[in-house]
Amino acid sequence: MASTAVSAPGKVLLAGGYTVLDPSCRGLVFALSARIHCVATPSQDPSAPPGKITVRSPQFQDAIWEYQVSASDEDGGKAVSVVQTNEGDSNPFVLTTLKYTLSYLSLPIPPPTTLTILADNPYYSQPPPPIPRFNSLPFPIKSAYKTGLGSSAALVTSLTSSILLHFLQNSSETKLPPHIFHNLAQASHCAAQGKVGSGFDVAAATYGSCIYRRFPPEILTAIPDPTDPEFTKILKKTVNKPWTSMESTPITLPPQIGLIMGDVQCGSSTPGMVKTVLSWRKSGGEDAELVWKQLNSRNEDLISTIKDIINNSNNNEDYIDTIKQRITAIREMVRELGTKSAVEIEPESQTKLLDAAANDVEGVIGGVVPGAGGFDAVCFLYERKDGVEQSLREFLGNWKVENGVVKALELGQEGEGVRIEKLEGYQDVKAYFEGIAEL
Repeated sequence: MASTAVSAPGKVLLAGGYTVLDPSCRGLVFALSARIHCVATPSQDPSAPPGKITVRSPQFQDAIWEYQVSASDEDGGKAVSVVQTNEGDSNPFVLTTLKYTLSYLSLPIPPPTTLTILADNPYYSQPPPPIPRFNSLPFPIKSAYKTGLGSSAALVTSLTSSILLHFLQNSSETKLPPHIFHNLAQASHCAAQGKVGSGFDVAAATYGSCIYRRFPPEILTAIPDPTDPEFTKILKKTVNKPWTSMESTPITLPPQIGLIMGDVQCGSSTPGMVKTVLSWRKSGGEDAELVWKQLNSRNEDLISTIKDIINNSNNNEDYIDTIKQRITAIREMVRELGTKSAVEIEPESQTKLLDAAANDVEGVIGGVVPGAGGFDAVCFLYERKDGVEQSLREFLGNWKVENGVVKALELGQEGEGVRIEKLEGYQDVKAYFEGIAEL
């Protein structure tokens, strides 16, 4: 069995924070050039028994998880058994993805396999440059500072796709339709989180940049626990069926507009923030619904403006002012939502940063605190003109925050979602694979 490699991108939800949880609302999500890679290789350990799967994340300390896989029951109903055999912390995203994907495949016990996960540097706060590609960090993965790019969704999508492609490479089912990868990754990701989220992060990791409308949560809540005799049957039925009520219409930024993310190096606890906002909406009556509808309307205005520019129906210089107005209008409603729900969606320190960049750096169109807000990375749109990107990067590097300065991440927007990679692309990090695999 040949080695295989895939990667899936991170995301930024430029418009649609909170409202994207509502099936009646859409969000604007851009895939990012920062990717999480998964390289699947046959085990080089001659003593490894059938069914042994080793998952490694060599950029971090003690990030090795060894599993023993056993075949499902004769009826193929219960999930494949996946048991961690080495000591150390468990990784619910890895374990759940293995269990769901291998149960979906329902193949005989797999041959000994090593799955190596590599994260592009922008996913985690890094030391000052120069640093190598796939920089190694001197602590366990749970101690790393995330920048809020959707690492868990990119991980699950990359790992799901890697397992499917690796174990089906000699099968007639190699050409699976894209919705299989998406639906299975959504099921695994939600199960690992213990809740059904909006799913925009997995959609971007699978399909790339898109206008997104969520799927009905009932699609995934109908999947029983893996111990249920009907688990595999219902999982396959759920994954195989296209989710027609979901929208993931491809979109990219116009070529004359660029995107930069700035790491403020102190991520937020978004689950708690989301819970508080949704609780306020539920109890807020007509006032809450009005705020929700106005925010959604302003998000749709931005989506329409960007589509108009792409379609060349708005190809004069006025488009810059229009996008500025759209972003300003969205931020006004986001701050109102934050004030009324008592959640710091756009904290004052972030407001000062966003306003200063837009006002002081020529060519900056505007910025937002994306997604659920808080203190995750900030996002800016800028005009692709000589010197603008560099000026913005220098501005961010000189902006003082509690933990030092804001660091402009080395990434941009890209349209593509999950993709197959060439193994030659990992020759520069061959040391990560020594004794483990032949690339």
